[in-house]
Amino acid sequence: MIHYITLRVTAHATEDRDRVVSSLKFLLPDIIRNSSDIDNQINTLVVDGHYGNPMVLYSLDLKRKAETSAFMDRLVSELSKSQREELVRQLDERLDDQLMLHLRFSKQEAYSGKLVTESSSDAIAVKIKIATYPKDRNKALEMLEDFFERV
Repeated sequence: MIHYITLRVTAHATEDRDRVVSSLKFLLPDIIRNSSDIDNQINTLVVDGHYGNPMVLYSLDLKRKAETSAFMDRLVSELSKSQREELVRQLDERLDDQLMLHLRFSKQEAYSGKLVTESSSDAIAVKIKIATYPKDRNKALEMLEDFFERV
């Protein structure tokens, strides 16, 4: 069902970088978050913002089936029923033609231990590459609907 998952978050110059990384790690299932080399798995890129302000981009790719399955299970179990229902209503908008599902979660809420969807660009961005054979957007939408409604 899932080819891979990419998580990405930006730490602006005014933000505590450790808190931003903690927010990113909160989204991860225990199997990944408690890994001894999790800090080495998170990619770090220092960039200049539009006005020359320093920013750090943190990203993590999940490619193994056990990781992607555990992430998706955590996603469904942590989101409230109303959040899952809202996602199902928005699936057509959130799934692009390459079968990439785009989600965003609040950095601040994640740091506080809550998984809350977010519409702002200053969030933890999650991209989930959906697999269907042959490539079929309608089948991908149907699979995602079933997935988010299963709890």
